[in-house]
Amino acid sequence: MYTTKIFLRDLTHVKQFAAMTAKYDKLKINLISDIYTIDAHSLIGIISLDISDPMVLELPDEDPTEEFLTDIQPFLLEEKQAIEA
Repeated sequence: MYTTKIFLRDLTHVKQFAAMTAKYDKLKINLISDIYTIDAHSLIGIISLDISDPMVLELPDEDPTEEFLTDIQPFLLEEKQAIEA
């Protein structure tokens, strides 16, 4: 299992994230926000979450590949903190 915190700052960022997850259609990717867990491949599901707060990205079944880790870099919570500093 792999988990990390991400932050989707606006709807454009949400669409970019959904497009990125589409590359990994065989990989189970969850987004967890408060009490809700949704399939991260679902644009509608992501939009239904409160994107004003960070979310947990979870790969419940396996560890990520190097390619996946590179692709999620723009969405990691640390990236948001660096922008605000």
